[in-house]
Amino acid sequence: MPPIARRHLREHLFDIATRSHTSLGDPHVNAPNTARANAARLAALALLGVIGVGGLAYSATRGTGANDATPIPDTTVSPTVGPTTVPVTVLQPPPPTAAPTTTTEPVPGSADTPLLLPEQRRPLDELTVVRRALGGSSLLLRAPDLSTIALRERDGVAPPPPSPPSTDAAGEPLPTIPPRIVGTMEVVQGDAGMYDVAVPCGSLEIRERPDVEPFRPELVQLLSAMSLDGGAINIPLPEGWGVIGAGPSTDEFTFGLPIEIGGNDVTVRLAQFPDGNLAVAGFGSGQYSPTTFLGQPAWISRDLDEPDHLEVIGMVGTTAYRVGADGIATTELEAVMESLVPGDIDEWITRFGAIPPATDPDIRLCAQQPEFAVTAV
Repeated sequence: MPPIARRHLREHLFDIATRSHTSLGDPHVNAPNTARANAARLAALALLGVIGVGGLAYSATRGTGANDATPIPDTTVSPTVGPTTVPVTVLQPPPPTAAPTTTTEPVPGSADTPLLLPEQRRPLDELTVVRRALGGSSLLLRAPDLSTIALRERDGVAPPPPSPPSTDAAGEPLPTIPPRIVGTMEVVQGDAGMYDVAVPCGSLEIRERPDVEPFRPELVQLLSAMSLDGGAINIPLPEGWGVIGAGPSTDEFTFGLPIEIGGNDVTVRLAQFPDGNLAVAGFGSGQYSPTTFLGQPAWISRDLDEPDHLEVIGMVGTTAYRVGADGIATTELEAVMESLVPGDIDEWITRFGAIPPATDPDIRLCAQQPEFAVTAV
């Protein structure tokens, strides 16, 4: 039942009940409280309740039929609500760390960077490259008196022809020192501290201090112990002798670096031997004593005739070096070496030009070439 109809029905029932009540007498006069009157009132109230409940039931069962009243449109304006913003939680990045790198610092004396070079391009002195001797090797020994003796052998392509005797301006033969046999070795004395030993199909040079008498006892002791067996140069070291270095010859890269120290112009001469050894670096008449240089074991030499001259041999990685200068202290020489940076052969060529070609093709005819065979007694 529509709300308006229910309201009209309630008003009609109320009017009937009111008229029934007022017909019983004057409202200002109390109606007698008889059982019949009470029953009439209760019946009227019961009828009113039944009609109300029935109207509600009728309204509930009407549904949305064609006779239903058109619902009143809802004119309430709802507030406009924008799109809901959902907060997005963003994880904070971790604190920055040192990113790993595959770049490694170049190591002096390595296969990739065998040379030490000045950090910047600058004029250099004594710039030379000497290619290794074919089949050559060197040996650096220390005698019991703590002196050093250097030996170097070279292969020969064929037995050399005999040299013509030296002559003076008049054509007269110059006096020569005849070979001296020491043990089984034929030794030719040359300039002070220099000796040549006869070996088949090659050469053997010996260098020692120039200020000592020829064939001093230590040298004679060494030569007497040596022997030749085909191409092998057997050297059973006598008691008290030691080996400082030994190994094959290698290419030599040399430059002179002009610097200023204490207001004086000094040239530091550095010779480097990639994949070399102390023997090839120290071959000559220098007398070496053990020392520490650049934090590594090394050998130092001071010229007795030139006390201001300083020379050091050592290793940087697999590269042997010989560095020296006049009028310089050891710490100053170390500072110069520490100022150099690792470099390679290509960089040397870019800076200083092409290097000489390699040794000629091997055309050696001797089957047995000279080679050191050192053993301890």
